[in-house]
Amino acid sequence: MNPWHEKISLQLSNPLKIIVSTLEEGFPTHWHQEIEIVYVIDGQMQIGINEIVYSLDAGDILFISSCEVHHYLPNPQGCRKIILQLGKSVFDTYADLIFGHRFMFPHLKPDSSIPFDSKMSLHAWIKTHIVGILNEWETNLTGHELIYKARISDIAASIIRHLPMEAFSQHEKTKRLEQLERLDKVLKYIESDYGSEITLQSAADVAGFSVSYFSRFFKAATGSNFVDYVNTFRANIAMRLLLREEQSVTDIAYCSGFNSIETFNRVFKKVNGCTPSQVRSKK
Repeated sequence: MNPWHEKISLQLSNPLKIIVSTLEEGFPTHWHQEIEIVYVIDGQMQIGINEIVYSLDAGDILFISSCEVHHYLPNPQGCRKIILQLGKSVFDTYADLIFGHRFMFPHLKPDSSIPFDSKMSLHAWIKTHIVGILNEWETNLTGHELIYKARISDIAASIIRHLPMEAFSQHEKTKRLEQLERLDKVLKYIESDYGSEITLQSAADVAGFSVSYFSRFFKAATGSNFVDYVNTFRANIAMRLLLREEQSVTDIAYCSGFNSIETFNRVFKKVNGCTPSQVRSKK
């Protein structure tokens, strides 16, 4: 799987991808064609969509539009959530009402005022079906895929009818595709070379832009300046290594691309809210 332009395989018998997890090590900036729905079961988490970072609490639902650039921020305390990724086939002949559009109000809280009907909020309706999918995923009883289809169809219809969206203009669609293609090249470059020296100039060369234009382009596309993004990416790599490997903190710092322990400790704490030593002591 390419973690930047994520290509998701959806089967006809199970027309969605379901992810249930408790750990939150973060996931770098990426995009995909599918609609993504995140429901927080327990704990807290943060997800960045373009330039906006959404802070989610237990019970919150976040909708991520098709081809929206987004990333998951790490949370050492963990966060239990279910993620649903829905392809065009889920929406059948109504797909054009969803794809090529953006959600105007992507963050639904339990007290959201958007109604489903006169008796129930849209949040409560969608939550009921997401929890039902979670129960089927956990019990895995015979016929669970039929329940998935039924509940996903209900969620899809409620999104079409009740969740406000706005369409991208043709110019926006064309520009967006070009930006995503160039961004994809830069993010792959960071992924492959994070352990070596990465400069603003070298990244601008990969994108085919001048340094000044690339800086503006990257900020607009990811919501982060380039240096902060690279440092955050390296800190996330270090977090995974600290949790999974037995290397020393110093070795992990250098393997992650930091050229000094002081810089590593400062950036790691800024990104993760704790020191590398604190993470290692809890392992």
